[in-house]
Amino acid sequence: MHVLRILAEGFLWFLLYSVCGWIMETLLYIIVQKKVVKRGFLFGPLCPIYGVGAVLSTVLFYGRIENIFLLFLAGSAVCTVLEFMTHLVLEKLFHATWWDYSERRFNIQGRICLRNSLLFGVGIVLIVRVFQPYVMGFTAGLSDAVVYSVALVLYSVFLLDLATTVAGLKNTVELLKNLQEIIGEHVQKGVDTTDEYMNALAERIRTNPNLARLAQTARGGFSPVERLKNAYPKFTMKRYKDALHVLFDRSEEDRRDDGAQDPSEPKD
Repeated sequence: MHVLRILAEGFLWFLLYSVCGWIMETLLYIIVQKKVVKRGFLFGPLCPIYGVGAVLSTVLFYGRIENIFLLFLAGSAVCTVLEFMTHLVLEKLFHATWWDYSERRFNIQGRICLRNSLLFGVGIVLIVRVFQPYVMGFTAGLSDAVVYSVALVLYSVFLLDLATTVAGLKNTVELLKNLQEIIGEHVQKGVDTTDEYMNALAERIRTNPNLARLAQTARGGFSPVERLKNAYPKFTMKRYKDALHVLFDRSEEDRRDDGAQDPSEPKD
């Protein structure tokens, strides 16, 4: 098979399992948290870590490991390493953590835990032994023109989504960095970062046109941080913790206060 065809089919598998992972996480969140939240790192309905794990396991294990128990162990190991590295890379790039398993038993640095590793093993057994043969048979039956066309269109959309998300995160991180520096300067000068000061800083953001514009962009409908905070309860940015609180939590309180104001009362 031509290398380009292999890559195109592999990308389609990646998207399929990424969407399936997104659906699974969304449904589990609805069941556990009793509310609908869009999960995932990207704007689209994708959880790429599932797609990467599925395709990587297919390449490594499909047709190579016949023993189900060995496949379970190998799949669990590969996906656990993948989850650990994903957590580490996201933390290094954006100074943020998406999930934290510190409260679960048998965890390592809060990045991975035994329960997830066992579930990964089961998932890989199902993918490699049950689902992937049908998926491979379906894509193999498609013509080159269909595979290349669909893969190209979806790849373009995926890249656009990825670029938009990363750019939005970087812009928000830069704003948080600037706010954190302001807070740090006051701390170094001996100013107490009490609620009064934090409220004053939030008010400064609201009244300064440049800061207000940047803050509005960071909190806008396409804000990746706003979305991630809703999608991942454990999401945090330890380096910019105070700035994150001022920009999102304090501002949310201000918006609720504004909304609760009596419409008959004159507004400033």
